[in-house]
Amino acid sequence: MVFGPHTRFVLGAYTMPWDIQVSGTLQSMPGPLITASATFTNPQIAPSLGRALSSASTATINLVEPGTLFGERLNQVDLRVTKIVRVGRTRLQGMIDFYNALNNNAVLFQSVVYGATTGERTGAAWLVPQAIVPGRIVKFGVQMNF
Repeated sequence: MVFGPHTRFVLGAYTMPWDIQVSGTLQSMPGPLITASATFTNPQIAPSLGRALSSASTATINLVEPGTLFGERLNQVDLRVTKIVRVGRTRLQGMIDFYNALNNNAVLFQSVVYGATTGERTGAAWLVPQAIVPGRIVKFGVQMNF
């Protein structure tokens, strides 16, 4: 993932009584850049151009100006709860991590090819999600310091 100037993070941790530590992260990132390109054939272009294409039988055209449209913003919350236990000089930490705790399903990547330019399938492939944020994950862990 690329983190740009509009990416925001909030991090925090707090130790509660009984050596329980809670921490969390909130990430807020802009959605994916939305673009669209379509391939047009010589018979489709010739009427508006007034002549046939000079070097190829097709031309690929950007339909959306780059940098003007973006998808849904990604907001993700990750949490951790840790219990600290001391045994002599040894310190044990039991951890539970909750990644994507709110189960966000924002689109990470989507199709940018507009698809067919004529007929009933016009634009059918455009903006079809190719990847979404992975679902909620719970991870258990133990750390021992001696």
